Amino acid sequence: KCQKAASAQRQARLAGGGADDAVVPTFCYKIEAVLGMRFCDPDQLIGKKRRNRLAAADNTICYLTRGTFKEDQHDAGFADTRGVELEELYENCGKAQLNGAVKKYRTAEDEAVKAAIAEFEEGIED
Repeated sequence: KCQKAASAQRQARLAGGGADDAVVPTFCYKIEAVLGMRFCDPDQLIGKKRRNRLAAADNTICYLTRGTFKEDQHDAGFADTRGVELEELYENCGKAQLNGAVKKYRTAEDEAVKAAIAEFEEGIED
């Protein structure tokens, strides 16, 4: 009974132009690069929470991650870039891969900020 219902829902989604991938959640299993970081996912916050100070429960470290996303470790996966919670990256990619990617991100961020400030200050002196 459940499989018939799931099959009917999938057929309806596909007939309506929906993507089959939308049915199953996917998770990051390989980090190509960390491109940014924030303390919450604003897409998960309602309007009032976005306007006011965040509660401790809403603070979740998220990294903008380019990587390989899969249903599970047995899936070939696909490349994508999306916000991913620290916990998911740690559980699926491991501590060493996560720490290496974050270290590269922080080094690149530091160098980019120093270069931008120097360029800005150079413009002020002229």
